[in-house]
Amino acid sequence: MTTAEHRESVMVCVYYGPHGQRLIQRGSQLAKLLRAPFTVLTVDSSKENEYNEDKEQYLKAWEKMCRDSGGEFLVRKSRGRKAADVIIETAREKGVTQIIIGQSGQTFWQSFTKGNFVNELVERLGLIDLHIVAVQRYEAMLEETHEEGVQAILVKNGEKYELNYSGEAVETEFMRGTFFKELHTDFNNGLFKTQLNGEPQYLKIVHGEWTELRP
Repeated sequence: MTTAEHRESVMVCVYYGPHGQRLIQRGSQLAKLLRAPFTVLTVDSSKENEYNEDKEQYLKAWEKMCRDSGGEFLVRKSRGRKAADVIIETAREKGVTQIIIGQSGQTFWQSFTKGNFVNELVERLGLIDLHIVAVQRYEAMLEETHEEGVQAILVKNGEKYELNYSGEAVETEFMRGTFFKELHTDFNNGLFKTQLNGEPQYLKIVHGEWTELRP
């Protein structure tokens, strides 16, 4: 086989959240090591004419970082499809051989896809290598995208957990932790750091709520 037939191509998948910068850095480093083209993909599930200022700030920062690293930045609309479908379609289109994603318990991509995102990718990617980066390593990055953490609890209410700052005793099920509110937002959006199964986990809080995903 020729060298061209073995050419590597790296793609990083980022979703709205603070870990994107580190994932892009990891992808850029791998691409340089392999002397491979580099793509950053985010799958946009928003509706037409829907605007989120916080999300747009992340996208602009990621695009600049990607361009500065010599990569191509892509935003692909899901249009009702699963994120895995869009990722696999883009990977085949670009001839990708290495994919990098971030994972922190049942957060970020899994909360976006409402399913076992990683398992589905592994089953469908074929010969494409999948690199899973544990995003809970990146707490130091929170200071660039989030306010200083404050003690809080998540109180169970039906199928959801609601953010509570009061610290008062509650009779229902709850979790203790630290809430990091995203910068430049008027809503309680951010990350809630807690312990799940003895391991530190970051839960994505949207409008003061976290929804537990079940198999």
